[in-house]
Amino acid sequence: MPVRPNPRRVFVAGASGFLGASVVYALLEEGAEVTALIPPETTLPWGRERVQVVEGDAWNPGSLAGRSRGHGAVIHLVGSLRQQPARGLTYTHLNVTSLRNIARMAITDGVPHLLFLSAAWAPWLPGDYLDSKREAERYLRRSGIEHWTIIRAPLVYPRGGLGNPLLLLFAGLGALPLLGWPVARWSPLPVDVAARGIARLALTGQARGEIVYGPHLRRLNAGYERRPTAPASGSDHAHAQMGEDEPPFGWLP
Repeated sequence: MPVRPNPRRVFVAGASGFLGASVVYALLEEGAEVTALIPPETTLPWGRERVQVVEGDAWNPGSLAGRSRGHGAVIHLVGSLRQQPARGLTYTHLNVTSLRNIARMAITDGVPHLLFLSAAWAPWLPGDYLDSKREAERYLRRSGIEHWTIIRAPLVYPRGGLGNPLLLLFAGLGALPLLGWPVARWSPLPVDVAARGIARLALTGQARGEIVYGPHLRRLNAGYERRPTAPASGSDHAHAQMGEDEPPFGWLP
């Protein structure tokens, strides 16, 4: 008998990464029931008593079977800015294949809404990386899932952790209501702002069938008092500086 999706249950693929951990934290703040897909033997920044943890691999469809059943939304945060073609770790494998497997899981399990972390164009991003994100977007739109949301997010960084002066300048400009509009879509965002916006999109069902950018995520934070997100580790800081979404499961570059 089919399990009816619960709109307050959210499945997060890539939950142990820098942005993923913050999205889980934001969902918990909103009172959601969270299921976190993580690689085996991963240290979690939040207690297992607060989150249902399942171990799996976004590149192994067999490990995903039935994992998202009964959830109202799946948030896909898996991917990487680093590729190693000699090892078969191309942008297509890292960013497209993972999305394809997660989308098939969601469709098979009857989840009505899939949110995909794509990337906004920025001058520091490799063209091949952006091409793979756009290919994944096209797959998602054709996949047949009931509702999709594409999040073309910019680089995210921990509060006080953006050391590059040029990126810091763009982050400040992007936050300005009018003067910052030329760079607003790709100016870096604090991770708590991005995470809270993504959590709200998943729980409210806003922007279904739409592509959203950084300014939309900022607006979803309106009225929120600034609260800390899950603590960032040293490796998390490095990922933020590089603009990486999530390191692939089982692979350390």
